[in-house]
Amino acid sequence: MTASAQPSPRFASFNSRSRRPPVLPLVWHNLRLIATPAWLAAPILLAAMAYLASPAFMSPTQGALWGERFLSLIALLLFPPLAVLDAEGIGETLLAKRQSHRAVFALRWLLAALYMILLTAASYGLMRLLGATFPLSVIPVGAWITALALGSFGLCIAVFFRGMSGGFLAAFAWYALDWMTKGKLTGPFYLFSLLKGEWNPDKLWLLGLAFLALSLSLWALPKSIGGKA
Repeated sequence: MTASAQPSPRFASFNSRSRRPPVLPLVWHNLRLIATPAWLAAPILLAAMAYLASPAFMSPTQGALWGERFLSLIALLLFPPLAVLDAEGIGETLLAKRQSHRAVFALRWLLAALYMILLTAASYGLMRLLGATFPLSVIPVGAWITALALGSFGLCIAVFFRGMSGGFLAAFAWYALDWMTKGKLTGPFYLFSLLKGEWNPDKLWLLGLAFLALSLSLWALPKSIGGKA
């Protein structure tokens, strides 16, 4: 009597990998979940604000300030809602997915960050079509970093306090504080630092803050949505 054949480790590994969600369907599924009406309204709002700003008469400093002011506000429409997307009951929760809940959350953050890149490029491209003559070398990059930092900060606070309102209030308080004090209290984390010139190291501090906020959000996420780490 022969012993039953055992699957080879190679095929067992293949079968294990085949049970993982395919990358593209996973991306598409989560993109559909996070693409709220605010995502659809964002390009329309930015296009209207770009048109009303009369880009043809903007200096480089004014062009930089426009991006830091308005793109960062748009980021507040995109990032904090990610904190409560599953907690509000959209069907599958993060903790019920075969994929790691932290991996799915990071994917959603990445999709929002990439969408901000698209919005930034489209906004400054439209301004160039409307007659803007200031250089578009580092200004859009700096404006995107400001938006990413403020949005990620709002997302982190929303995760910790389990609600969008906390994230919105904290992020807008930072925005208003910097607007009124010109960065005297926030130092290297001044949101509108492009007013000091075309580029400065403060943007790297903001970029680091964005990744720190993401890391803290991932750490606190299981407790925020009622699961275990």
